[in-house]
Amino acid sequence: MKLIQPVKPMSKQRGNIITARIVPLFLLGLLGYSSYVITKHVCIDYLIRPRLSLPTLLHPDIGAAIAILTIYYLLLLMTLTCFGRLIETILTNPGLVPRGPQYFVEKETARQKESHSHNKDEGFEYDSTTRYSPQDPSRPHSDESIIRPEDFWHKDAFVCGWDGRPPFCSTCYNYKPDRAHHCSELGRCVIKMDHFCPWVGGIVSETSFKYFIQFTGWAAVLCLSSLIYLAYYFAKRRREEDFVNVHWILVLIFAALFGLFNAGMCGSSLQFALINSTTIENFTRKTKVWYLAVHMPRAVLDRYNGSGRTDLRLISYPRPSAEQFELLQRNGAKLNDSQQSIVRDGWDSQYLTAPTDTYDPQSTSTFPPHPTVPRKTPPPSRGNASVSPPQSAPHTLTQNELRTFAILETDPGANPFDLGSFGNFKQVMGNNLFDWLIPLRPSPLTDHTDPTSFYKLGSVLDRLKRDAGIARVDVDHNEKRSERHRRHRRKSRRTSTGSRHRRDADH
Repeated sequence: MKLIQPVKPMSKQRGNIITARIVPLFLLGLLGYSSYVITKHVCIDYLIRPRLSLPTLLHPDIGAAIAILTIYYLLLLMTLTCFGRLIETILTNPGLVPRGPQYFVEKETARQKESHSHNKDEGFEYDSTTRYSPQDPSRPHSDESIIRPEDFWHKDAFVCGWDGRPPFCSTCYNYKPDRAHHCSELGRCVIKMDHFCPWVGGIVSETSFKYFIQFTGWAAVLCLSSLIYLAYYFAKRRREEDFVNVHWILVLIFAALFGLFNAGMCGSSLQFALINSTTIENFTRKTKVWYLAVHMPRAVLDRYNGSGRTDLRLISYPRPSAEQFELLQRNGAKLNDSQQSIVRDGWDSQYLTAPTDTYDPQSTSTFPPHPTVPRKTPPPSRGNASVSPPQSAPHTLTQNELRTFAILETDPGANPFDLGSFGNFKQVMGNNLFDWLIPLRPSPLTDHTDPTSFYKLGSVLDRLKRDAGIARVDVDHNEKRSERHRRHRRKSRRTSTGSRHRRDADH
């Protein structure tokens, strides 16, 4: 006889998602109820067809009713349009970072373990990996295919840690793109995550931040305008004897509460847009030190190596395969031999798209050293790796296949993404008034095709490169100065030769 398995409790993530799906319906219900009260009880029953017993209104005021209804429904239309666009974006393109192949390996192993414990009589072998492929096409979502966090080193600059490596999520088993954070409510990493808001159906990120500002802005105008004329006519009706209308009172309360709430949310979101920050980043905005890995072109690198300098920390990509397994193990991955093969196939074929050559894990001589900087102390290691990676065919990457980066750090509170207030605003809201008010086109910051960086970087990066002596303009200036010096020497030689010839002719 089989035992009945107990029902599993609902996970926190699933509960958050269900709540985020229900709350927007509640908001739509409030909008519907408020529209009914303003249309029926205020405009029709009080302004258009008032009762003869009302002492505060001797004749209908149709003009006021038409003005109120026109303004209200125009604002309601804009609010619902922004709300619909916001919900649609959150549901279809929330800005999730794809999980790494190891996540699905761990998930499948856990599922097979659980199945094994429930089916011991059948002798189910739960550590088999033949039933799963990490590149199963049914796994990834369509909206995630355009985000490739593994391509971080193809950019000319990216956010990293002290050691030059980007942050790695121990839950999703993947690199975090610039400014991405792990959302505990969803159990996923989200690009430029701002906050999880059940009032609008889920996570507010780079894909939906613009629409969130527009929705809260139009909703605040709708609520505050409704509050003004409701309060005006409510004050007039207080002269009536025993006037108590629950509908009027409820809508007044809703308009006041949600008007202040939306105005506050819109104001704080606009502030973050102007300073190019998020709710999460704002907690450490004045003290945070950003580490940036900045690509050194061949001319810059040759000049640096030729100068004998050792003051910069350098790192080259792609990294050895051994490092990938060490990274996975440090973040809790349980790797056996067959899973190592699967993970290596997933990393090497899916994540090292260019160059296509396989790096020899036994060779590290082609990587430049990482000299320490005396004024800084590296953070403590998170653990030691003991996984031995599989052997690959001997191969050494050429210098042209490697990309070398200098690890630079900002001053505390300096924001490398700051483009100036108006530039920051346009990055979020768009380039013209139509984009600022109408929720049609997405934010410019959702375009990550720029090979320079995942997000646009401002003057802070230029200053860091100049201070480090690796700015391209410095190289160009030195080359131009050397060329001028060579021309001057050639001209001087020609002049001296001509003078000597004239003296010889005189003699």
